[in-house]
Amino acid sequence: MKNDYSAQPAQALSTRRSVLLGCAGLGVMATTLTACSGAGPTLYTLSVVPGQPVPGGPRYVEVRQPTIASGLDRDRIVTKDTGYKLTVSSGEAWGDSLAGQISRTLAGDLAQRLPGTAVFAENDAVTTQPDAYVELSVTRFSEGPSGKAEIEASLSVQPALAGAPSGSAQVFLQRVSVQGANTASTISLVEALSQLLGQIADTAAAQLRLLPPTIQAQPDQTVPENTKSYGKSR
Repeated sequence: MKNDYSAQPAQALSTRRSVLLGCAGLGVMATTLTACSGAGPTLYTLSVVPGQPVPGGPRYVEVRQPTIASGLDRDRIVTKDTGYKLTVSSGEAWGDSLAGQISRTLAGDLAQRLPGTAVFAENDAVTTQPDAYVELSVTRFSEGPSGKAEIEASLSVQPALAGAPSGSAQVFLQRVSVQGANTASTISLVEALSQLLGQIADTAAAQLRLLPPTIQAQPDQTVPENTKSYGKSR
């Protein structure tokens, strides 16, 4: 009996030690999971904004990969540009390259506004040559000094010649500066920037309808099934 009583404290000590080690292990696991869950940034993406569909325009339009100012060309979102200082988010980033997002979103915006026209972004898998090109050179894509979302860019619209920009006098080139609503958060900024891209698409669509009739889409024109276009919202 003495041996049984003397064994109980040792057994209790061993049990207590196991419980403590188990709790410590759970604590390490919880800390690890917390660290992992907070390791990655919140990702954002631009969205297509529906516009007023108006007939007319080329049969095929390619939105070229835009030129992005080096200060904006980064994974992290530039939330504010005062002209002298760029504010970059520490925990929020674009879900894809900014240039890729702008070209695909602008292609979707144009498709909404140009029924009967196949619109695609540069580097998409397509099997046809474009009749016209649209291109942006972006210098501001953030909240501006006024506290409102702003896009500043050069917009180019021109017909194609042998699968390349024609370089003719028919080129439309305009400096565009559009301003949206005040932004209180990153999601409201991204939403406002999407709306502003839609406004730029309105201008580009109007210019595409003014291109020579020789490259205009016919009313009964059908788009090949193997042509990837942005005729529907994604």
